[in-house]
Amino acid sequence: MNTHTNQTPSTIAAGGESILPEPVHAAAVDVVAAAQRAGIRIATAETVTGGLLATALTEVPGVSAVYERGFVLYHTDAKSTGLGVPAALTARYGAVSAEVTAALADGLRRHITTSDTAAAVAGAAITGYAGPTGGNNHDPVGTVYVATFFRSGPITTRREVFPGTRLEVKVAAVHTALSVLHKHITGRALQ
Repeated sequence: MNTHTNQTPSTIAAGGESILPEPVHAAAVDVVAAAQRAGIRIATAETVTGGLLATALTEVPGVSAVYERGFVLYHTDAKSTGLGVPAALTARYGAVSAEVTAALADGLRRHITTSDTAAAVAGAAITGYAGPTGGNNHDPVGTVYVATFFRSGPITTRREVFPGTRLEVKVAAVHTALSVLHKHITGRALQ
């Protein structure tokens, strides 16, 4: 039984049926709507967020028309075996790096564009250090890399450093990924 019949989607997201803050839920709604308008499918590859990006998207009613699949590749070895990130790339740059995140996105795109269902796709890959341990001098705890693509266009990678708890870093990473993915789908990505 739905006990939220008098609530708008934003109040439900803020305090009822969504585990994510309202701005993140709203960003997911925007991505799904843009994908529906563009007639494309979405796929995701996540490490640090552990499926939270997929959760954000799948909380949106009607998402099954556009969300094709998601991968959670938490262990470093899973990046190689799951989406073909070369182990040498991970050894050279580290599991949390622009290069590895872009390679995850590339592996994701290669994987879904060879399927029967994905003629046009958009996707996002996320790596990072949510803390409280991990990180290094170049990429401290809170560092997140987000790589996104739309169709056969270039993969763009973005680095952010977010303050906060482990959960706050993960939620900020998902919000960033959704925002950049939306820009890609709507043709407003900065190259």
